[in-house]
Amino acid sequence: MSLASRTQFNKVVLMCNVGRGYLGNPKYIAEALQRLCPNEFDLVLLVNEEDRTAPSYIRQVRRTSFAAQQELATARFWVDNVRSPRYVLKRSDQIYIHTWHCYISPKRVERDVKDHLEPEYVDYAKADGALTDLMFADNDLYENVYRTAFWYDGPVVRCGVPRNRPLILGDEEARLKVRRALGVDDDASICLYAPTFRADWSVDQYRFDFDAFIRAISERFGKDYVFAYRLHPNIAKLTRPEFLNGYLDATDYLDAQELLAATDVMVSDYSSILEDFALTGRPGFVYAPDFDAYSCDRGFYYSLEDRPFSVARTSDELIANARGFDEMDYRKALDRFFSLIGFQDDGHGDEQVAQMIISLSKNGSTVGDILG
Repeated sequence: MSLASRTQFNKVVLMCNVGRGYLGNPKYIAEALQRLCPNEFDLVLLVNEEDRTAPSYIRQVRRTSFAAQQELATARFWVDNVRSPRYVLKRSDQIYIHTWHCYISPKRVERDVKDHLEPEYVDYAKADGALTDLMFADNDLYENVYRTAFWYDGPVVRCGVPRNRPLILGDEEARLKVRRALGVDDDASICLYAPTFRADWSVDQYRFDFDAFIRAISERFGKDYVFAYRLHPNIAKLTRPEFLNGYLDATDYLDAQELLAATDVMVSDYSSILEDFALTGRPGFVYAPDFDAYSCDRGFYYSLEDRPFSVARTSDELIANARGFDEMDYRKALDRFFSLIGFQDDGHGDEQVAQMIISLSKNGSTVGDILG
């Protein structure tokens, strides 16, 4: 097969987190396609190494191989959650669906933080935006961010975000799968700590009194909790700090949505993973000891006070917030936040995007045709 071969209109090439594995929006779109049209699509995942969690209907190809170039050159669809590969020219009959890896984030991104990005990345992102054919959003805020900060002038479809399915609709199978993977007993609940990375790769800001926090939520909610942590993928390869020794390490659990579906209480800082977790309606807390320094680095689309979570700058404040958690106040805060960003998502975004792909797989169909 040569790189000049014709486009295969049933072929979808997926890439998640620059080949990290089978996860994120591309995973949930692929599963919806298989569910709606069993074995009708050739689903190809570009990976750095084999992901054994991927189902058998997913063909895995090494991201940096010549075979990956062939797959990209002949696929009707590219589906990526970061930016598209740089090493294959996109043809006019190919469709690139950019599924950015945040459905909503307090941190400013892309052109809105251009001065903090490497010039090479900015050039790459501009070129990638020009190649993009379709984006989607489930809230007003990020619909506008995609239009203004991504060097993109195409359509932003309002629909659910595919990866939100297990968080909005629930996923008991995922809960059991995570508990088995982490070795959590059936009678214990999970508290997950998932801070974002810092520009200087430091981890000192992650430290608080984990044991005291676990005691506080155990007393407040009347359950026994285990403490697990998930380091950001950007620092996942670093040696774990000693103060995390003895706690469950969930960093290498690839599918963050499954992990969140199994989590009962969550702590984070400025990471959008906490906004993801908010979709479950379960208690979330912010621990932000370095807020002033961090806000100077990136800036925010909305304030910490706009988020629906209580904010602590110290370990003692975090423990006090856990002890004083009020479920009714939290529900009201969630409603206010979702109203603030204009959020609408019914948990079926995976099937909505899959239906677009099904329509576009018909020879000659364009994005303009299916969007009317």
